[in-house]
Amino acid sequence: MKALKYLRVLVAACLFALVTLFFLGLGGGFGLLEKIQLVPALLGCAFVPLAAWLAITLLFGRLYCSMVCPLGILQDLLARLARPFGRKTYAPRPDRASLRGAVVIAFSLLVALGGAALASLVDPYSLFGRIASELFQPVAEWGNNLAADRFGVDGPLVFFKREILVRSASGFTVAACALALLALLVAWKGRLVCNTICPVGAILAALSGKTAFRLAIDPEKCVKCGLCSGVCKALCLDGRNQTIDNARCVRCFNCLGACKKGAISFTPVRAGPLDADGVADPRLRRLATGLAGVAAAGTVGSSLCVLDKRARPEATLPPPGADPGKFRRLCTGCGLCVAKCPRKVLTPAGLTEYGPLGFMMPKMDFTRGFCDPNCTTCGDVCPTGALKPLDRVAKREGKVKIGLASFDRSKCLVCTEKEKMECGLCARRCTQKAIELKEEEITVGDDRRTVKVPTLVAEKCTGCGACENYCPNHAFTVKPLG
Repeated sequence: MKALKYLRVLVAACLFALVTLFFLGLGGGFGLLEKIQLVPALLGCAFVPLAAWLAITLLFGRLYCSMVCPLGILQDLLARLARPFGRKTYAPRPDRASLRGAVVIAFSLLVALGGAALASLVDPYSLFGRIASELFQPVAEWGNNLAADRFGVDGPLVFFKREILVRSASGFTVAACALALLALLVAWKGRLVCNTICPVGAILAALSGKTAFRLAIDPEKCVKCGLCSGVCKALCLDGRNQTIDNARCVRCFNCLGACKKGAISFTPVRAGPLDADGVADPRLRRLATGLAGVAAAGTVGSSLCVLDKRARPEATLPPPGADPGKFRRLCTGCGLCVAKCPRKVLTPAGLTEYGPLGFMMPKMDFTRGFCDPNCTTCGDVCPTGALKPLDRVAKREGKVKIGLASFDRSKCLVCTEKEKMECGLCARRCTQKAIELKEEEITVGDDRRTVKVPTLVAEKCTGCGACENYCPNHAFTVKPLG
């Protein structure tokens, strides 16, 4: 039985490494692991992974939480790092099934209102994605640049320096606060997040109470030493009273390794699990909490909808392949497209660009680069279908429209500088040759001269943002279509 723990650790370590490397810009081809995460699969109606997880959970319980969920594995790593400073042992905690139910109701209402990105602030995969893209990726790039300084291009290893940047203050703040809060909660109460505010944990807990294989305590072998309770990070095992709440158990199998008498087994059982406190949660309290959750979620959702209507999403440019009907409904703001964008033109939105319901959704920002006509990365890696995959040839030939550039001649250098000058940088950098330089007589002060003024050919423009990125005086701005 102890081998189950080591097998679980091995599988979790491998999957966590692959998911993290994918967010860091490495490990191409491993995007499949992102598409089997539960919330993206639910939003994207991916029936095969959903059916697989349903079968696995009904058979074995919450293996997803301990082996596949990157935020759950991150909590295990934080617990190990915090061991010298936090709790060295855990203690059983009463179940709060009503709280989990309220979280699921609030999460579902926000998604139904079109706020999947805001609701996904508590989705474990999306939350991990923000931490990885906003915090882990800059650290990895810093390490890469140190290695580049050490080895250079002539050493035994070849490294190329990368630009280290913080894409948005709001994204960095959310990621940093989430990681700090997660570390504190893990040091204090182990996997408390998984059994209180995580909607995925709540759904899986509802399916895991009476699975085919469950952890069970043999009362004849158990000496009630409590060692198993001390290592149960889900706080669901009471060794003194010989009870295990399998609904909350995340199947870490630490108890199997801790028990010296072999009194705990993971086998097919028929008996239903007891709550950790041995008392069923009163139905009236569950009903009251559920109604309170509905009322609170409805109030918050209505307020957010009012604020959302005051936002100006028409001035915010979404990524290529964003379907107007699906983008806001399916995007969880996980940050994967932001992390994988090779030219770093995607950044998380704040509360105003798409409105509060679109908080942390990706948007185009051409201050650091432009959209490569040969790149279809964002649509290829999107796990929910919020960004549809694009045809590379069609995008290169200008058949994919991202937006439309607008030209403000009052900011153009050739039209405003007192000294005659020729720029033409926008026309030279335009990827679709949609900007032509036409001679025109203009008057600047008392000087009348002939200059080459940029002229936009709207039919050719794809909204790639090269003109906006390269224009030294910000005369070009790319706006959404329509």
